[in-house]
Amino acid sequence: MAGIEGPSETRREDFETRRDTVPSQNDPSSFTRRDSDAPGPSLVRLPADLADRFTVLGELPAQGAESDLLHVRDAVGTELVVKIFRRGFTADRSVWREVPTLDSPHVVRIIDTGHAEGRDYEVIEYVPEGNLRVLGAQLPPALVAEVVAQLAAGLDRLHAAGIVHRDLKPENVLVRGTTPLRLAITDFGLSRVIEQSVVFASSSRTLAYAAPESLSGQVSPARDWWSLGIIARELLTGRTPFAGMSETAVVDHLATRTIDCDDIADPRMRLLCRGLLTRDPRRRWGGEEVRQWLDGASPAVAPPTPLSTSPLTAGTAAGALAFGGRTYTDRGELARALLTDWESAARYFFGTMYTPVGPSEAWQALRGWLNGFEDDPEGRIRLIDERLTGDHSPDVKLLYLLRWLDPTLEPHFLGLRLLPDDLPVLAAIVNDQHHPDHRTAASTARALWEDRLLPVLAGFSGTEELTAIDHRWQGLVTSWNRQAEWLRSQLPRSAGRLPDAGTRGLDEPPVVLATLLALAGRPDQAEESLATAAGRARDSVREPVPWFSWLSDQAGDDALRLFALVRAAPDAVLEVEAAARQRYESEQRAAEGHRRWEERERHRLSGRRAAVIRAILWTLPLAVLWIGGSWVILSIVRLASSERGSQAVDISSFTAPFLAIGAIAWAVEAGSEVFLASKLGADYTASGPWSGLAKIFGSTSRVLSGASQAVSQRSRRTGDRGCGLAVLLCVLPLLMLLILIPALIAVSWLLWLAVLVLVPLGHVVMVGVRMQRWWQAHERAREQAVGGRL
Repeated sequence: MAGIEGPSETRREDFETRRDTVPSQNDPSSFTRRDSDAPGPSLVRLPADLADRFTVLGELPAQGAESDLLHVRDAVGTELVVKIFRRGFTADRSVWREVPTLDSPHVVRIIDTGHAEGRDYEVIEYVPEGNLRVLGAQLPPALVAEVVAQLAAGLDRLHAAGIVHRDLKPENVLVRGTTPLRLAITDFGLSRVIEQSVVFASSSRTLAYAAPESLSGQVSPARDWWSLGIIARELLTGRTPFAGMSETAVVDHLATRTIDCDDIADPRMRLLCRGLLTRDPRRRWGGEEVRQWLDGASPAVAPPTPLSTSPLTAGTAAGALAFGGRTYTDRGELARALLTDWESAARYFFGTMYTPVGPSEAWQALRGWLNGFEDDPEGRIRLIDERLTGDHSPDVKLLYLLRWLDPTLEPHFLGLRLLPDDLPVLAAIVNDQHHPDHRTAASTARALWEDRLLPVLAGFSGTEELTAIDHRWQGLVTSWNRQAEWLRSQLPRSAGRLPDAGTRGLDEPPVVLATLLALAGRPDQAEESLATAAGRARDSVREPVPWFSWLSDQAGDDALRLFALVRAAPDAVLEVEAAARQRYESEQRAAEGHRRWEERERHRLSGRRAAVIRAILWTLPLAVLWIGGSWVILSIVRLASSERGSQAVDISSFTAPFLAIGAIAWAVEAGSEVFLASKLGADYTASGPWSGLAKIFGSTSRVLSGASQAVSQRSRRTGDRGCGLAVLLCVLPLLMLLILIPALIAVSWLLWLAVLVLVPLGHVVMVGVRMQRWWQAHERAREQAVGGRL
């Protein structure tokens, strides 16, 4: 659930957990020394990230169900242990954060933690002496007292940091030295950090050392003190109280009986074990009582109390009811058995209550057994006729049955405890799809809403607050749905992330519903978590997103709006990522265009030399034109002057300047073309004069063709096939030219001089125009190639 921080990743072991067999004292392997004489080659390899740091010396024989242990040496020669969790098992990150700070001689140091190749790992100090079993069995009371003192010191330090070990056993107590005795607690694979004195969690434990309350998933420091009591009793007597029992028998013993300590001869040690093995975790000895005992005092031990003291649960039926391989006559005993194996109980009694031939045998047996009770007839009849035979699901029917059987139990549904303090944790598990209890928690949250089960759960003792929580939950759901409808109209892109609470197919898993339940159950805690999650959501959106900024500004400190902000944040992150991808793709296209453009430019500039040569070559005819034309004009003027005799003007003195002006005219045109060619390079050919001449010739051809067509059309219209008019139009200009030639010859040199000046100037202007047009085309091509950026 976004915004509610639940327990870190944990793993689930069903109530039928693995059993640790107590090693025989005659079995040499039971001593479990960490430094085996011939470890042999390791079948487990280090992840690549660790292989560069450590040299594997071998596997340690003390492997667990959730991890492998490798004996390694680092670069400076220090021997260490690398614990590699098996796939599917993960360490509690909150424990990782706390354990390195403990600095206790009675807690093994965790030097490094991490995740590599899909598996968690821990680098731990190497303690070669082995575990607690190397001390032997049936130890003297003084030595057991020393063991208890050191383990109590380690537990006090763990509990002060908020850590419950949950799997304390001899295999998890390492011996640093024997003279003097120095012990250290290790293996925090099942540990968890707690923030309250009691927290709901998955039931994960070694059964032989598990406290009774662990059967229902309760996590508190009292669990570790119970385990210490079992260890002390085992060290004193040489055996566990469950030696030779099956798992089912151990569970039954934990659920129904006290641990007998009468076989402990030493009265002081017997007092210690009775105090630590008190069934009620609230009255069990803890660190303070153990310290008093170590100082010589005798703290009080709570007397054993009957498992069921309520008049409603003290009765027995006339007959016996079979379930799970046992028969029951006591209501309380059956209630605990059903709670321990919730799924099987619901399926067995209520999964198929009616068959084609009538009621199922299991339902008939249960109904007959219930009718055997003489107390509370009205409640029993209502239970059978209304609660157990109605349209409720098998799980809801089992809940009603448990409430009638033993209302002193803590409220549970689907095997999960549901005290008010558990509701934020339930919401966290619903939001964590990788949590082993995710599906169960999601089904629980939906059933609590759709079947209105909180008032039902309030029927268990000490849970009256659940009714008020249900009313608050109803109000929060209404407020959320109204707000979500408005936000969906404002933020259509995030509409899918803002569903109405509990809507099937939309709020699936029911994260919104469960979050609102956490807000109703523990507002302060949930609001704090939502504020923290909202801060992380804002930080995750690393670039401005207008609609998300608007939603963030609107949120303030309102819990529902903060929750909406957390829910919508992934869409804003996706938008930022999409924009980043677009920028990246654009930059990649620009880079590719830039590369092609640079290649094109290199090709263009590499053609400069050829372009300059081409410019000089095509302007050479102009040199002939201007110099040769100047000589022709001078010859004509000289001839005309000689014919006029004495009136002729002597222009021989103008020959050299005239020819020089012609050469200058050519030089100006050639220079402008060379300049243009040096700038355009390979593009010079496309903008050369040939394209202009082609256009001129094309235009002339079109004009003549048009004139010819016009004449032809007129001929067709008038029927006149003659061309007298055309001849007249051509002859008249020729006649006029012949008349003017004598006059023009006299001033031809002046006209030619004007041509030598004006034409090169016009050429220079045209070169500038061509340069400007090329530059514009060049810029357009560049922008198309690289998007306007070089």
